[in-house]
Amino acid sequence: MASTDAALAQGLRLESLHGRDVDGAQALVAESGWNQVGADWQLFVDLGAAFKVTDETGAVIATVATLPYAGFGWVSMVLVARSHRRQGIATALLEHGITLLRGQGLIPVLDATPAGRTVYQPLGFRDGWSLTRWHRGAHAVPWPAHGAAIVRPLREDDWPQVLALDLQAFGADRAEVLRLLAARSRGFACVRESAGRVEGFLLGRDGRLATQVGPVVVTAPGNGAEQAASLLAHAHARIEGPVLIDVLDAHAALRPQLTAAGFEVERGYTRMALHDSAGFGDTHRMVAIAGPELG
Repeated sequence: MASTDAALAQGLRLESLHGRDVDGAQALVAESGWNQVGADWQLFVDLGAAFKVTDETGAVIATVATLPYAGFGWVSMVLVARSHRRQGIATALLEHGITLLRGQGLIPVLDATPAGRTVYQPLGFRDGWSLTRWHRGAHAVPWPAHGAAIVRPLREDDWPQVLALDLQAFGADRAEVLRLLAARSRGFACVRESAGRVEGFLLGRDGRLATQVGPVVVTAPGNGAEQAASLLAHAHARIEGPVLIDVLDAHAALRPQLTAAGFEVERGYTRMALHDSAGFGDTHRMVAIAGPELG
């Protein structure tokens, strides 16, 4: 791959993105209609790596971020100002993220929109999971009846079981990410409990346009839809305003309940990994992801 510096037009500079750059990065988020807030950028700065491209005036005109896990890592937040698109900047930044992760011995992974998928396939990315983003407007209707279950707010003593379950579902330890998400979803983060055992959990985070629900993780193949529905019903009743959730298409049994609760399909995604189609984690246990930028 060509070096990022060589691919950028004259006068553009690639540098690390820091907390002081968040306002400039957020301007790109707003222009693109994305949902991230400053806390999302800070997560990349603290747990991964974030980069900005600036022009001659010092304005942020493009970004990319990476988030490493064990064995694989995410390439995220490839944003380019409308005034600087179609100049190869996005491809150069994507390649920068790929090179960074491969240098750490990690397989680059991303969640691609249909348009993005056509860009990533020629670079060697292979299809894995398919996902659908669902959107609920500001005015919620009650979640349909889903049976009796003990669903309660997440407690500190739940974390050992939550992290063990997530390790099976996601395929890597992401305790720091989950702790941050739990802090941002205190009003609705929850677990499903049976006989003192955690058999599912739900987290989320605030967003610029909507609350993002996810991850949603459950224990049992064959009972996943019922477990997930009880967790989603708990969160659905406690979140005011618009909601986004990215659900694996493998859990099609949830579609009628999401529709009945007022959710509509917004777009599809494909989880893709560089030169790897086997995927990571367990689609039976993973119901909804943390978001396409976090995995």
